[in-house]
Amino acid sequence: MLDLTTSSIILKYCQSKGYPITNFNIIYIEGCDINGRLNNDAPNQFNDVRAVFDKNKCLDCWQATCEPGAWYTHTPMNPDGAFRIAFGFHKEAWEIGIHGNSEPHEALIQVGEVRGFRDYNQDFIRPGDREVCGYYGINQHWGYDMPPGDIGQASAGYLVGRSRYGHQQFMQFCRNSRRRYFDTIVIPGNEVFKF
Repeated sequence: MLDLTTSSIILKYCQSKGYPITNFNIIYIEGCDINGRLNNDAPNQFNDVRAVFDKNKCLDCWQATCEPGAWYTHTPMNPDGAFRIAFGFHKEAWEIGIHGNSEPHEALIQVGEVRGFRDYNQDFIRPGDREVCGYYGINQHWGYDMPPGDIGQASAGYLVGRSRYGHQQFMQFCRNSRRRYFDTIVIPGNEVFKF
């Protein structure tokens, strides 16, 4: 769990970037574990954090990925490359719906434009990639309980909480917020903790 000191650092970073902080915030921290420690952000791992914050602190957090796994990086659904979400504030781009065909489940479904990059050269990083903005089905869903060290086919560039149970907890927070549309903030851990 992200403690009060770590929560404060994350919220101050978001405020320094001008991202609006409300009484309900979804924040993904890339390259960070659920205790607020930086990691090496290696490709194809659930080594990011999905967190829910109020105005003052983290309410809960879960292992996640903000990035496509190796499968979809090397076998992209789009010929321009796998999608990698841009860092920053994504306004009202999701609502509650159902994700998936083989295992349909409640998730946040993309309904607004989202910014990101196409990893055409399959190098697992954003620099040098073409920036895009649009509707790409970038849903916030569960990761099918895949092991932490292998995203497998659980992410083609979505925002994915690793476990089914953790995702259900996340969705309970979303339902309880009584919002129709959901903003999401995605931030780089290695910048946040220099702040």
